[in-house]
Amino acid sequence: MRAYLPMTLDQVKDFYAQKNFTPEIVYAPTIKFITENPDLDEEEAEYEVSMIAARNSGGYVIALEIAEKLISQHLEESVVLTEKILWDNVEALFVYNSTEDELTWYATQEIGDFLNISESK
Repeated sequence: MRAYLPMTLDQVKDFYAQKNFTPEIVYAPTIKFITENPDLDEEEAEYEVSMIAARNSGGYVIALEIAEKLISQHLEESVVLTEKILWDNVEALFVYNSTEDELTWYATQEIGDFLNISESK
């Protein structure tokens, strides 16, 4: 399942360095979300959930794949996990521009360079 982890820049850096992270909340297009939004196809549902995560983040969202076996509970627009998230499951980093209400996408192989540039600013 594609999921979205709202984060601050410091949390992204820590996750990148430690290669694991214990999230407080992980947004995902849950069964309840999909049922309550039948007009959205899979891609649109993922986009809406990623924007919910972005608006509740410190400016950064990690997109990742979560195995169903790691999900203990499906809530309205989030899931509860049984274990830490591993960096190996990261698919992308989104940087949220709250003024424009849009996301800028970075592939996993670009995240290290992005963090190095952010640190030098």
